[in-house]
Formats: sequence, C-alpha cells, structure tokens
Amino acid sequence: MATHTISVTVGQDSIQVAPTTLTMTSDDEVQWAGTNAGKFSIVFDTGDAFGQKELAHGVATTKQRPRKKGRFKYTVVSDENPGLRLDPVIIVEDPPTTPH
Repeated sequence: MATHTISVTVGQDSIQVAPTTLTMTSDDEVQWAGTNAGKFSIVFDTGDAFGQKELAHGVATTKQRPRKKGRFKYTVVSDENPGLRLDPVIIVEDPPTTPH
C-alpha cells in the first residue's frame, strides 16, 4: 500500500494541482495537501469513488482509500471563491498481483 499526496495551491485567481492525473491502486491511499493557506473542497462527478460526493477541506487533507476502481473526474473548489475550480482526474486500478 502506498500513500499518494496531491498538492493543491489555491491562489487569488487560479488553482494548481500536482499531479493533475493520479494513477493509484485500490490498495493505496490518497490525500490532498494545501501548499498555502487557501482552503478547498473536493467534489467528485460521481459519489462512489471515495464513498462521498464531496470531501470538505478537513476530510480531503486526511488519507482516503478508494471504494471503487475506474476513472474519476473531480473538481477542486476554492472555499474562498467557489467560482474558482479545476478538474483533475484519479484513476484507480487493481493492485499488482504477486506470483505464487
């Protein structure tokens, strides 16, 4: 199991996310980490990737394990300026199998 961190920078008029596309396995965890004081929430197009459609800042910045596999588009929304958004992607794949 690996823990992935997605860096989020919420600026005055832009949001930056690195990486913009994350590929992980269903055994991994992910958390979003703010690089400055700007708070944000994570809103998934569908609510089944991580069990909730929206992850508030306090939840998004803790480790999350996916509940389903697939390609999930999500939106990073600035708490200060909800019109400020960015749409990255998470791809959840099967964990690697080890030969016996």
